[in-house]
Amino acid sequence: MGRASSSTLAALFALMMLAPVASAGSAVGLYEKISLSDQDLGLTGASVDPLGEWAIVFGAESYLELVSTSDPEDRVELVWNGEEELVYGDFHPGGQTALIVGSGGQVLRYARSDHSVTDAGGDLEFGQVSLTSVTWNSGGSWAYVGGMDGWLWRMRAAADGGAEVHPIQGRGSSDITGMDCHPSVMACVVTSLVDGIGVIDRDHNLHWLGGVGHPWSDVVCPTTESAICVAVSHDRTIATVTLDAELAATSEVSLVQVTGTEGYFTGISRQSGDRSLIMVAPFSLIEHDLSLNSSYPWLDNSDVVEYDAGVSNSRIVATWGTDRDSGWILTDRGDMVRYHPPLSNSLGGVLEVWVLIAIPAVTILVILSFALGLSPGLQQRFTLRFGTAEEKRAARREARRRKGR
Repeated sequence: MGRASSSTLAALFALMMLAPVASAGSAVGLYEKISLSDQDLGLTGASVDPLGEWAIVFGAESYLELVSTSDPEDRVELVWNGEEELVYGDFHPGGQTALIVGSGGQVLRYARSDHSVTDAGGDLEFGQVSLTSVTWNSGGSWAYVGGMDGWLWRMRAAADGGAEVHPIQGRGSSDITGMDCHPSVMACVVTSLVDGIGVIDRDHNLHWLGGVGHPWSDVVCPTTESAICVAVSHDRTIATVTLDAELAATSEVSLVQVTGTEGYFTGISRQSGDRSLIMVAPFSLIEHDLSLNSSYPWLDNSDVVEYDAGVSNSRIVATWGTDRDSGWILTDRGDMVRYHPPLSNSLGGVLEVWVLIAIPAVTILVILSFALGLSPGLQQRFTLRFGTAEEKRAARREARRRKGR
């Protein structure tokens, strides 16, 4: 019994040592950290492919890298000899190519087949306008590109190897800050710095829906199950955009101001199903559940400070999920931090059940051991029923020896 007790205590101690540093008040804990470089990379974001297997990371001085979403140690350096800041990207629905846009009208095309990066003709078609967002429509036939001062275009590859580009009419005058196309509805949602939230219909017409005056930062259409997208603004306002699949112009926007929290909402990304993660500065995360139309604190800044002061002083530029409540956080400095529920949360219920089972079981074993010690006959019957083959032979020999006395 002494050896078993020691093993049990050692196992419990080991489980306690696995608890993360950042978990005191958060729904998830922060675990291992992987750095893309020893230098501050000045990253601005990442684009995850439709299967959720790979992400293109981009940032200052045309930094590009392909990273495995499940194991960021597995990555491919993407080469582009430019000096532009790349700020937004989106994979084609087919997953084999992606567009990345940035300053100076730069549009780059990534090809999965050979990991090549080529100029998609952006600097010729968009002039020197700083491009701020890009997204493919659900069919992958056109990509929409947004820029500073409200510029909007639709583009696709041209037969001569360049790009076919057309301006979108009815644009506003403030920077386009985010775009996302719904995966099953032929409509794309646009957010702007001042002009509010708009929707682009199947005929490439732009319709402004509302939310004027809020500094919107980004938008995401998280699931095919409902025709709803979610946008967030720096002033902690969340917009639910309910799309009209037949007539996009009649889509509706409802606004909710989040209270009881501090900081600025800098972006939003898909997590799992209809759940999204809102990125907050200073460094923290809020979960938004579309089915419940509610938001919940997910990762507290105080826990991030306790985990790593350097990480807490950086900015979240992207997140991606690897499971319902697990995934990775990407910072502007180039650190990737893994998150998932604290082990104490998942083990707590298991350990409670284990204790409820183990205490009575140990008690029974102690009583049984005591009874066997006092009664050789009972011990012999127990061995003949539950013992090994060798123990049973030994018990039979002992029984014959006793009869022969």
